Amino acid sequence: MNPSSNLYRSYERDMEQFALDQLFQSRINSRLAVIYDHMIYKDMIDEAIAKVLPAVLRSYRISCRSKQMKYVIIRYEELEQENAYLLTDGVAYVPLFSGTAVILFQDAFGNRYADVQYLKTPVMDKADLEKKCFEIYPAHPMLCLTACKKAADKEMPGEEEIPILERAINELSLCDLYRKQLLGVIIGYYRRLAGEENSTQCECSYLLTLDIAAMTRRERLLVCETLISQNYLEEAYGILKVYGCEGLDTGRLAKLCSKMILQQMFDEDDFLMGLSFQVFAGGKADSVVLDYLCEHFNGDSDEMFRLLTQAVSARVETYDLEERLMCQMMFSGKTEHLDQTFLLYSKRKRMSEIVVKAYFTVKSIGYFLRHETADPQVFAYLEATVNRIEDMEKAPVIYLLALTLYYSQCRELKEDQIRLCRRMTDQLLGDGLIFPYTKKLSRFVPVPQSVMDKAMICFEGNRDDKLELLVRILPDEEEFHPEEFRRVYQGIFVCRKVLFEGETMEYQIFRQEIGGRRLAAEGTVSCELTSPNLKESRFASLNDMGLCLSMKEEAGLKKSMQEYLMRNAALEDLFPLAR
Repeated sequence: MNPSSNLYRSYERDMEQFALDQLFQSRINSRLAVIYDHMIYKDMIDEAIAKVLPAVLRSYRISCRSKQMKYVIIRYEELEQENAYLLTDGVAYVPLFSGTAVILFQDAFGNRYADVQYLKTPVMDKADLEKKCFEIYPAHPMLCLTACKKAADKEMPGEEEIPILERAINELSLCDLYRKQLLGVIIGYYRRLAGEENSTQCECSYLLTLDIAAMTRRERLLVCETLISQNYLEEAYGILKVYGCEGLDTGRLAKLCSKMILQQMFDEDDFLMGLSFQVFAGGKADSVVLDYLCEHFNGDSDEMFRLLTQAVSARVETYDLEERLMCQMMFSGKTEHLDQTFLLYSKRKRMSEIVVKAYFTVKSIGYFLRHETADPQVFAYLEATVNRIEDMEKAPVIYLLALTLYYSQCRELKEDQIRLCRRMTDQLLGDGLIFPYTKKLSRFVPVPQSVMDKAMICFEGNRDDKLELLVRILPDEEEFHPEEFRRVYQGIFVCRKVLFEGETMEYQIFRQEIGGRRLAAEGTVSCELTSPNLKESRFASLNDMGLCLSMKEEAGLKKSMQEYLMRNAALEDLFPLAR
C-alpha cells in the first residue's frame, strides 16, 4: 500500500471512514489492524475515539487448537469482574491491559481450563496513540488501571498520580484487596505531605469521602493525623470518638485537644477529658490542656498531684484542684503527697476552714496513732486552735492527744505551753485517757500519784479487737491470770497496775479470732520511780518498807513506816472523808 499513489488518495477518505466505523464497533483482526495503523493518527483522536481505541491498541490474537474450547476468559487480579470472548475457528481477538492477566478457556458446558495450549500474538503496538487517548479520556477504566499499577508500584507516588488512584477507587470495580492497597498508598501520600516540615495547607478533603469503617486501625490513625494537621478537627474528633485513639501521634493529639477545648469554650466533655489526659501523660500538654484538666479532671491521686505540680510550674490557673485533691487524699487514705498539696493550697488559694481542719485532723491521727512524723507547723496550728477554745471539753480529743504526746517528747516548754499542757492534761485525765506517755508530762504539770505509781501495759491494735490479757507478777506468782484490759482510745488498750521495787510483770496478749485465739504480743514491765514527786509519795514509802523487809533492815523499815504515817495523816487533814 503506497500512500502517495493516486489510487490510495482517491480512497483515503473512504478508508478512514471505514476504519472509524469498525473502530466504534470495537472490531479488530489482522486486516483491520493494518487499516487502523494507516488511518488512525494522534491529531484525529477525540473523546469518542479515546473511549474505544485503547481496547484495539491492546488487542492480542489468541489462537487455540482445541475444538472443545468456545470462549477465552480474561480475569484481572485487580478487578472483580471478568470478560469473555468468543472463539471463532479457534481464534479470538482479546484486549489485554496487564501482563498479570489470567487467561482461561471455557467449553460449551461452562467448564473452565487453565492448562490449554494457546498462542498469543500482539496485533498493534502504538504507545503514542494510547498515551494520547489517556490524556483526552483519563477515565478509561483499563488505562486507569494500568496507570494505577505503575503509580502503586512506586515507592512514593507524585502529586499527578494521586488523582488517578482516587479515580480508580471511586469508579472501577476493584477487588477488596487491591482497593485496600491503593487506599493505603493514598493515605500514606497525604500523611507524608501533611507531615513534611514547613508544609502548607494541602487539599486532603478526599479523605473525608472514604469509608472509615472499612479501614485498618493504622489507616484510620494516619487519616486522623492528616486531618488534624490540616485543621479538619471536628472530622478527626468524630473518628476518634468512634474508633479510639490508641497509637495516635501525641503531638497531633495535643493540637486536636487544644483546638477542641477552645472551640467548646472549656465545657466539660468526658471523651475530650480522656484525650487531654493522654496528652498530659505523654508530656505534650500546653497551657490550654493544663487549664482544662485543672478545671475538670478527677482521677488517681498520683495523677492529680502530677497535674497540679506541672500546672503550678507553668503558672496555669488551677481552680479548686488543690482542694479536690486534698479531699480525695484524706478520704481515700492515700496521703503520700498530702503535705506538698497542702503547702501549695495554702499559698495559692483562700483555704476552706473545713478542709484545713480535716488536714490537721489527719496529721494528728497519723502522729498519735501511726507514729508518723509531723511538721512543726502541725503543732503550731494545734496550739493556736486549742488555745482559742475556752471550754476544753469541746476541743477535738485527737488534737489534745497529739499535742500532749508532742509535749511529752520536748525537753522544755515555754510558760504559755505549760499552761496549755496543764489544761489539756486535766481534761484527758478527767476523761480517763491515760497512756504511758502521760507520766512524762509530770516534768511540766502535776500528774496524780494514782497514775504515776502504776506500771502500764499498752497495746495498739484495731478498734474492734477482742483481746485477753494474762499477767503474772514475778518473782511471787507462777501462774498467769487475767487482768482487765480496757480500750482507752480507738484501737489502743491500756492496763495499769501497781508494782513494787523488785517486781516484774510478765504479760501475754491474745487476740480472739475465728477458730480460736492467737498470741498478739508478750513482754515484761517493771517498777519505775523516775519522778521526783513520786519518790516522796506514800507509794514510795510502801515500796521502801517492802525493800527493807526483804533485806531485814529494821532501822530503814522504822523510818519508812514513820514517813508513810506522816504522809497519810497529811492527806487526811487535806482531804477529810465525809462521815
